[in-house]
Amino acid sequence: MDPNLKKIRDSVIEHTLKLDNDQLALLLLIQLSRHQNLFIHEPSDWEDSPTGWITKDQRLQDEVIAILSFIILFSFTNAYHDENLFKEYRNEILAMHPEDFLNNSIYQSSFTQFIGKKITISSLSDHFNIPKESMRRYLNSVLESGLITKDSKYGYLVNFDAYQAYIFTNSLNNIYKSVMRSLNDFIVNLEDYFETNFNLKPLTSINTKKFSQSKWNRVRLHLYHFWVRILTLEGSDQSLLPADRIILSAAVYFKNRHGILKYNSIEDLYESGHLLPTNLSSISEAAKMPRETVRRSSKKLIELKHLEKKGRNIYRVNYPKLNGEVDIFLKFKELTFTEMMNFYFNIYEDLTN
Repeated sequence: MDPNLKKIRDSVIEHTLKLDNDQLALLLLIQLSRHQNLFIHEPSDWEDSPTGWITKDQRLQDEVIAILSFIILFSFTNAYHDENLFKEYRNEILAMHPEDFLNNSIYQSSFTQFIGKKITISSLSDHFNIPKESMRRYLNSVLESGLITKDSKYGYLVNFDAYQAYIFTNSLNNIYKSVMRSLNDFIVNLEDYFETNFNLKPLTSINTKKFSQSKWNRVRLHLYHFWVRILTLEGSDQSLLPADRIILSAAVYFKNRHGILKYNSIEDLYESGHLLPTNLSSISEAAKMPRETVRRSSKKLIELKHLEKKGRNIYRVNYPKLNGEVDIFLKFKELTFTEMMNFYFNIYEDLTN
């Protein structure tokens, strides 16, 4: 990482860890509120996709994204060690620095344990804790797309030509903008609370279609790692499906994401007007999910006391839940917030190079 950017990142982490747990939980709401944005694929990308891949809906299942992401990173981290794997593309792969995803270099990663291994339906099923039949169905859908191939030695590998293709550019453009908005919101809140200035220029202009091939290849790796982590995060609430998490995210509607660190709870944010209640229709629209799916999931989330309904209004409550995911996140805050800022700042660096 550029020394000046690294200095800013380290200062942001240092200031973040000075906050108490209540403030950290509120800061996490910024990321959680945009969680659903990181899985939405735009209609134009479905129409323009040269593979014609899964055009029935605008939202890919989180499981499919995570499995595809795992195979991509599995392929490149193994290619880093095996010079005969993707031999004709070795220079391109080394330029992507897949070693960043090995040996807990910048992220907590499981890919080191898969070096030289053959991945199968069974091993993927165990890793993601997904039933084998469901895993078989997900893998078949990605195989049919041409984005991955079967391999006698490694089991499944990315199709490198498909990887280099400029597909899903509109979706990724919006995803990166959402990620950079969250980073800017973190920065503004910390600067306001600590009365400091990190001197980080906000990144607002992003055009993935104009990325160089090397930049296009590299910058996506951080998102692939994020998608894998979401489905394999230790301590995650097993009662929540990926779709439930999307709805929980869409249920957190900020009117103003700035100036939140002077408050102590999510209830304070509703009372101050920083957060506004939502309803089934607005959640359905934000999450790009059918209203009936949202209704069923919301009913479950109300029973689990993650949401509360007052008339037509829906509120995010019981946050953070005792011994829940956010609570566990805070328990290991030095590690988790460092990794979170690595995610944001590595994407920032790759986008600005």
